[in-house]
Amino acid sequence: MQRFTRAAAMTAATLLTASALGFVGLEAVSAATPTPPPTGGVLQILSPYYSERGLPQFADGANVRRLIADTTRGIDARMTVSSTSSASFILTPPSGKPLTTGSYRLVGTQQSDLAKVPTLTVNGEYIYGDFNILDLASDPTNGAITRFDAVVPGIGEFRFGEDPAGSVVFGARNFVFAKTFIGLPKTTQVETLHNTGTAAVTLGAPTVTGVNATSFSASNSTCKATLAAGATCTFKVGFAPKAAGPVNAALSMKVGTATRSVPLTGSAFLGTTGISSSGKDIVNNGKTTKVTGANSAMTVGAGFGGWTFNADNLDGSGSVLRVFLEGPGDGPIPVGTRKTYIHGQGNGYSLLTTVRSMGCDTTGTETVKQFTLDPVTGLPDAVNLSFTQYCVDKNAQTGALQWQARADVTAPAAPTAVTVTATSPRKVTWKASTSKDAKSVVARLVQGSGAGATLQSGTPLTVSGTSATVPAVPSGQQYTVALFAVDTTGNVSKPAFARFGTPPVTVTAPGRPTITNVTAGSGSVTVTFTPPTSNGGLPITSYILSDYRHTVTGTSSPLTLTGLPAGNDMVYVTPVNAAGKGTASYSVPVTVG
Repeated sequence: MQRFTRAAAMTAATLLTASALGFVGLEAVSAATPTPPPTGGVLQILSPYYSERGLPQFADGANVRRLIADTTRGIDARMTVSSTSSASFILTPPSGKPLTTGSYRLVGTQQSDLAKVPTLTVNGEYIYGDFNILDLASDPTNGAITRFDAVVPGIGEFRFGEDPAGSVVFGARNFVFAKTFIGLPKTTQVETLHNTGTAAVTLGAPTVTGVNATSFSASNSTCKATLAAGATCTFKVGFAPKAAGPVNAALSMKVGTATRSVPLTGSAFLGTTGISSSGKDIVNNGKTTKVTGANSAMTVGAGFGGWTFNADNLDGSGSVLRVFLEGPGDGPIPVGTRKTYIHGQGNGYSLLTTVRSMGCDTTGTETVKQFTLDPVTGLPDAVNLSFTQYCVDKNAQTGALQWQARADVTAPAAPTAVTVTATSPRKVTWKASTSKDAKSVVARLVQGSGAGATLQSGTPLTVSGTSATVPAVPSGQQYTVALFAVDTTGNVSKPAFARFGTPPVTVTAPGRPTITNVTAGSGSVTVTFTPPTSNGGLPITSYILSDYRHTVTGTSSPLTLTGLPAGNDMVYVTPVNAAGKGTASYSVPVTVG
């Protein structure tokens, strides 16, 4: 049986955003209830919300309200951007874990009690892909977050507790651009300067410096020689990579007598990427369609048991070419020639090509010359194959698919002997990669242990030979320098680490207690339970027994609810510490006499 479709078949979201049904409030999460922190913060984003996607938004000071900010529930911040525009930043921690710094690969919506990574919505849109919490400090007595800084690549930055009062605020202190292809039009983000002081400040022109300076630009500036008290000005920061692999530079600008510097981070896809399809079949109609990473918006995603390679028109008018590729299991598709079958049938190998929304799921052959997976994302890293398919009219449809196809897919060896000096200013040194084709090193300063660190984590350090200077950092925190060797192809090594400082105490609300016995009486129920395995780092001060209508509070097991009507009921126990309410026990049924 053949399936003929005009729909955009078997697509999968990649590193962008997907629409949410509405704001996802953190108030519903069973967790902490410390006193809400004061207003304040800085937001500089391109809105991901579907009806205003790409709209620059800036808010700071009293225009930022933090409804929630603690390590148990995360952050719920709402911003007034203008009289007609608002924004939101809502970040929920993984299930049973406190919110901490790190690099995460967000996956959109998750079941709250099974979430393995944080969940983030910006302006009501779920965020997918890379996300970096650069800085986070919290009160060890209740988990209240006192300092925070996070960047969403290609969208922007939100932070609070980071900027001195009365200073010239830079909307973004870090620019991280989404990975792109060499040859595409440059992508831009917006920088806003706000003079929050009481006196005018002189400004210089924004300039880009660094080894990859030609890949970035500063343009369309409204900033004049003087920025009045309370005034704002803006300019655009652009990214169009000139070389494959990681790209770093810095934006410098004179503000008063000081020079301010903003790190610029980006990356370009490697090798050759493109899709072609031709034939006299009903999908191609005697035409040849060809797209490349330099003339279309190409993405790869996982779903429906395989991978979808998609090329959209750059103007956003829809898909040009799409290939859905399936193999048995979750591993890479083996090199070689084999028959393909309709999705879900045959030997597990299938290939469906869609040309401008016209596709035909059928049989044929594929010849795979290269297929590797990225060890971090699990997505295809290097693909090179050709195919011949036969639709309902039996005319041949031929084509080829390449995704970062390249001869060299071997990552270089990482730097070794990484050491950070104990005195300030700190300096990190290392021994160069032993790989002959290693050409450069990327150094990133990351708060925390460095687990999961990527080329976009933290902030870049300026490398000079086999050393780099480490800037001053807040005390009471652990920091990691992560080093990556890059070869002439753009392949990147595993990170090499050097750590300094002391991990801070991070607390959260307690875990889940376990009900072990329920005894019903006349109008009452007595519940026996065991404490949770984790108290969140703080003593449990009380337990709340509830049947959703009545509650009683005590300091230990058992607890008894009274005054209950006769009939069937459900009861549960919630632990409490200084960070707030923890995870409730699983509900247990009871019949009240």
